Amino acid sequence: MNKIFSSLLIIFITQSLFAAYITNDIVDGCNVSNLHTYNNTTNMIPVFTPTVYNCSSGQFVPANTDGCRSCPSGYTCSGGEMTFSETKLSGINYKPTISQSTQWGCATNFLHTDNNNTTNMIPVFQPMEINCHPGYYLTANNIECSPCLIDNKCPGGTYTFNETNDQGIEPCPSNAPHAPAGSSVCYPHILHLSNEIPNDIIYLKSTKTTTPALNVDMNNDGVADVFANMTTTRATMTSASEHYLKILVEGVEYYVCDDSSCPSAE
Repeated sequence: MNKIFSSLLIIFITQSLFAAYITNDIVDGCNVSNLHTYNNTTNMIPVFTPTVYNCSSGQFVPANTDGCRSCPSGYTCSGGEMTFSETKLSGINYKPTISQSTQWGCATNFLHTDNNNTTNMIPVFQPMEINCHPGYYLTANNIECSPCLIDNKCPGGTYTFNETNDQGIEPCPSNAPHAPAGSSVCYPHILHLSNEIPNDIIYLKSTKTTTPALNVDMNNDGVADVFANMTTTRATMTSASEHYLKILVEGVEYYVCDDSSCPSAE
């Protein structure tokens, strides 16, 4: 075999031998998959493995750099194992706003040098995700959740910022067309207590969740079809009402209310 000079850092052969450079002919020095024959000459094929650096807390690995570097002022670097990359840096977290000059802060593909020989960072924008609780939705071009609109339901969830579309709000369906403002569900019926006061209502649901509960027989067949909550805690009939509906059951005073104003089912 011809004499071979290699820049491999580590080469394994069949004998116990380690060398940074090979300076003499070696027989049976590589596996068959790492050999290449050309013009009756067999040459080694180098196998390159990215270098892994174990950085301490407060260090990171910049792009195309052979080792750990100290974390720039104003940033956080947790340390740990990081792999060499020509274009990407590892182990550094940025502040939302950069207000000072720094070195080693960006991978090379995120830098731009202008005609004044000044190197500037190129921002990478990622859509913001907003988490809305049940009863709230995300309006278009907004990063804060808003209460659900009346006769709509808002189940809640995580939404991505959108400039043009509302997210997380649905009109109530025809079989349950009613909902108070700020509701995550819709209701099939409303109990009106006063024609003169629009907000003196209770949203009735098809599932009984409190004991006792107000039972309403819609079909006059002796079977309750919809229900309203009852609680010993002082609660208005609905969240938009200022009035109370009180019922005395076996000497105990209860307040009738819907899910928008009643405390959790007792």
